[in-house]
Amino acid sequence: MKKCHINISEERHCQDLESLGSIFMPIVKDAISSEDLISTDIMCKWRDIVGLEIACFCYPLKAKYNPKNNMRTLYVEVPIGGYAIEIQHKESYILNKINAYFGYQAIHKINISQNANLQPVLVSSVLNETKEVELSEDDMRSLLALTEEIKDEKLRENLIKIGKKIILIRKE
Repeated sequence: MKKCHINISEERHCQDLESLGSIFMPIVKDAISSEDLISTDIMCKWRDIVGLEIACFCYPLKAKYNPKNNMRTLYVEVPIGGYAIEIQHKESYILNKINAYFGYQAIHKINISQNANLQPVLVSSVLNETKEVELSEDDMRSLLALTEEIKDEKLRENLIKIGKKIILIRKE
């Protein structure tokens, strides 16, 4: 077998190196404002923030900041029916939950719109999604063996949940 010899020169080849942060930060700051981050966080964590009962029929669209009155409005969408009245009735509860999640008054009011194409989700179907998945003892042992070297307990639990779903999908 031939030995490969690599020559590494000590001289610098590029004089104008820039960090990636100096290139991307101006772009990222323009693309993502704090408003977008609040909207994204609310949309991703909606069920955890407001609870399952409200999240089954009420969907966040966006959060918009008005610099004139220094207030931020959350736009939500509900199906046609009595759902808009329900949200109107629970507006202060929802605002308290959202603002407690952020730790400051992130949202000041809620704007409700009705959509005829939306259908409320049955709470029982959502609860069935979150049921613990049962595996055979052999599958469970192999899954635990794969994750036994992971020291972070939360990461291990999440990987086991994902592994259970993958095993069940493969069996279908």
